[in-house]
Amino acid sequence: MKDDYAPRVCVLLQAGVLLETPSELPELVHFNEPAMLVFTDFSLIKPVVTAVYTPIDVALNSMKTAGVRLLLVLDENGEVVGQITADDILGDEPIRLQQVTRMDRSEILVSAVMTALENIRVMEWSHMKGAKVGHIVATLHQIERAHLLVVEGGRVRGLFSASQITRQTGQEIMETALPAHSFAEIVHTLS
Repeated sequence: MKDDYAPRVCVLLQAGVLLETPSELPELVHFNEPAMLVFTDFSLIKPVVTAVYTPIDVALNSMKTAGVRLLLVLDENGEVVGQITADDILGDEPIRLQQVTRMDRSEILVSAVMTALENIRVMEWSHMKGAKVGHIVATLHQIERAHLLVVEGGRVRGLFSASQITRQTGQEIMETALPAHSFAEIVHTLS
C-alpha cells in the first residue's frame, strides 16, 4: 500500500504570501439582502450538539460555553432526533417533571424536554434560492420560532437564528412575535 502513493511536490514558502481567511460578513445586513448573509452553514461551521441522554443542565452549560441557544439532539447512532433550546431547559417542563416524578433536576435528561423530530418545522435548501433576509424573518414569525433548520439531501445543512439576525440587522426581529408558552417565559420576559 505504501508504494501506491507518490509524494506530492513541495516548494519553499515565498515572501509576500497572504493568509486565506473566510470572507468578512457585512457590518450591517438589510432585509432585502441575500438570506445567506445571516445563515449558519454547518458545512463551514461545526454545529453544537448534545446526546439524548445528557442531563439538561449539562446541555445548558454547553450552550453557554458555545454562545448558542439551541442544540441539535443526536441519538446513539449520530442521527438527529430533535432539538433543545435554552427556553426548553429554563421553562416549565423541567419543573413539572420534577413535581410529577419526584426526580431531581440533575436526573432530567435532554430527551425529556427536547422538541422531537416530528414537531420541528424545517426549510429545504432548495427554497433558499433567491431568499432574502426579510423572507427568513417572515418565516420565523409564521412558525413562531426563534430558529429555523435548513435541510439538504437528508442532512441538516444549517440554521437561521433570530438572535443572529437581530445582531446582524441591528433590529429586534422577534420582540413581539413569539407568544409566551409558559409562566417561566413570561417571568423571563418581564425581568
